[in-house]
Amino acid sequence: MVAAFIFARFPVERALILTVLAGYLALPPVTSINLPLLPDLEKNSMIALTATFGALLCKRHAENAAPRLEPWLGALVALWLVTPLVTAMTNTEPLVDGIAFRPGMSLGEGIANMLSAAMEIAPFLLGFWLLSSEKAIREWLFALVGAALIYSIPMMMEVRLSPQLNVWIYGFFAHDFSQTIRYGGFRPMVFLAHGLWVAMFSAMALMASAALLRIAGPEDRARRQLIVIYLFAVLILCKSLASILYALALVPLILLARPHRQMTVATVLAVAVLLYPLAQWLRIFPVEPLIDFLTGLDAERAHSLNFRFMNEFTLLDRATEKMLAGWGGWGRNQVVDPVSGLFVTVTDGYWIVVMTTFGILGYVGSYGLLCGAVIRAGLAARKGVVSHASAGLAILLSASLVDLIPNATLVSLTWLSAGALTGYAVRGAQSTQSTAQPVAARKPAFRAIIG
Repeated sequence: MVAAFIFARFPVERALILTVLAGYLALPPVTSINLPLLPDLEKNSMIALTATFGALLCKRHAENAAPRLEPWLGALVALWLVTPLVTAMTNTEPLVDGIAFRPGMSLGEGIANMLSAAMEIAPFLLGFWLLSSEKAIREWLFALVGAALIYSIPMMMEVRLSPQLNVWIYGFFAHDFSQTIRYGGFRPMVFLAHGLWVAMFSAMALMASAALLRIAGPEDRARRQLIVIYLFAVLILCKSLASILYALALVPLILLARPHRQMTVATVLAVAVLLYPLAQWLRIFPVEPLIDFLTGLDAERAHSLNFRFMNEFTLLDRATEKMLAGWGGWGRNQVVDPVSGLFVTVTDGYWIVVMTTFGILGYVGSYGLLCGAVIRAGLAARKGVVSHASAGLAILLSASLVDLIPNATLVSLTWLSAGALTGYAVRGAQSTQSTAQPVAARKPAFRAIIG
């Protein structure tokens, strides 16, 4: 009902942005509606369904013609959609390890997982088709910053009172309460799955505000400088070391470097993320130097990261046994203790989840789209298809991709950003006209606040 109102009230591009942001930030986490023979409906799939339905109804009102899918893009989308079916067909046998029993997968589960995969990448395709212009990318950056300014109010409440809003409104706590306690205080969760998700959203908004500062006029510069400082303070209060390090490394780059240089850095980060599993498999990633460096900053966080690396090595060995299409669901991708029947591994990073569940096919499909968005934008920048807004979007997306190595923080906002950036690069390559679009005369509410 909320999405229907939004799409009826606003242009389709802005309605898509508002629907994705409102759904992600306000719907409850880690809970879902279990439907027979269909994927569970949780917050990200609900966003995908409502946004897709609204966009289809309002497609005729779009301001710009959609870019055409390039062959590599169509191939990766098809690969991501088909892989769950291949995984199910190659994992029909049950697994018995001591007292641990894990059932085989059925054709119906493969079809359900295909539908789930379609809903997962729906924001990517919507961003590609509807947010591929310079104007739309700016609107997306403005919306991220405006949403963060509004969300900072309940965030600061939880920093003072502890994360309780999800309990008060939805009636349950979304995670382990002990993980909300950091450095003698609380880190906020609001309506997201974990404090790390809130910190990553804050870091994305901070980078977006830095990109908007680069394109600010004289009358808006002071206000946007204050917003950058305020959002950095909010990020500090989220008490996530990784997100703070991303900001310290990348925000100065956005504020000082030329767009082409920003695109180069973002492309290097995307390629590094894409090749990370290979580096771990070959044992050439500098695990020990990284742990030693973090130990000097925060010994507890260094110990946590080391635990994740050790899990990755064990799970990679598990993935090697079914490298092509993975092990599928029902916890089949985990290593279990045959005596107790309990899992002895933890899948933290999104990449290892995909690699063990859907194999190389699934990894190439998902990370090919995500990392490919930044790489395609980097190639387009070499031909002049670049701006401060698109470069800022590439930087914040590359930071999100780096965070997918230790965490499973892939959400609708990341997919939408990747789709918009890919569409921008493809549109620039397919058009001989200038990529710059006129700024709308009438500012929406979140843009009027930022200036």
